[in-house]
Amino acid sequence: MPLRLLLSAALLFAVAACGPPPAPRTPRASDFRTLSQTRGLELVDEALRDAGVSASAAFPVDIGEGHMLEVDRRLAGGPFAIEWISPQDRENVGDLLPGPAPGGQLRIAPGAGDQANVQILLLEHGTYRYDPDRHRVERGAPSIREAESRVRRDIRDFIEYVRGQGGL
Repeated sequence: MPLRLLLSAALLFAVAACGPPPAPRTPRASDFRTLSQTRGLELVDEALRDAGVSASAAFPVDIGEGHMLEVDRRLAGGPFAIEWISPQDRENVGDLLPGPAPGGQLRIAPGAGDQANVQILLLEHGTYRYDPDRHRVERGAPSIREAESRVRRDIRDFIEYVRGQGGL
């Protein structure tokens, strides 16, 4: 009888060990990644090209207090521009440029001095976070595709704003 009891216990243990895999843990902030500046600007360029909007490379804009910012893209040679704010950019400019807007709204910053008419769409890298873990993505965490889609959507929305302002 003790052998039979021992075999039954072993069988129960083996069946329990073959149960479903543990659920992925809830992601921590440190689990998330952000798009690189290179990838962010590739997405900007793709979205501009898809919208038929020409853009030129970096140009300096006065952002106040004697600081110049090399803005990443200038739309159609006019006063509208797009800047991907990398961690290094944020460190360099500090509070001279506002942080991300609440609720995912677009943040547009003006130039300063003689360039006060310049309007810069600020794309803060930290706004476009994604979880690289496939299992957590399947359970609702944001994927890289979602982060990239948000960049494209933000560019399309900015283009519509610029068109509404007569800038294109």
